[in-house]
Amino acid sequence: MSNWTDWRKLAEKNKWFNDELDYDGPSCYELGIGGPNGGNIQPKYVGETKDEKKRMSQYAANGSHLGHLIDDALRRGWSLYYRGQAMKSKADAKKMQDNLLSSYLYDWNTQLNEDDDD
Repeated sequence: MSNWTDWRKLAEKNKWFNDELDYDGPSCYELGIGGPNGGNIQPKYVGETKDEKKRMSQYAANGSHLGHLIDDALRRGWSLYYRGQAMKSKADAKKMQDNLLSSYLYDWNTQLNEDDDD
């Protein structure tokens, strides 16, 4: 199993940064908000996906199912960040996500994500 990537900026104000997405395999990821220079990043959401690049592009395009929460954070001056851990399979990513959800409170997760991502 890999380690978390460094936090990467995904959005600020009305600008999305999806041109640096480079991993198209399964992963467990966190979304967080922080200052524009990467200060004080607070994890807000954990998810899992079979294609990290595609999933982060969905957040960049329209906020996906978290659009209203992301838009609110961006309006308040926060920047949106993500980090991920590459996994061998989507099942492994889901297991890690569920373990994190049972250990930490993520403000933007309202329930276990049974079938959240592709």
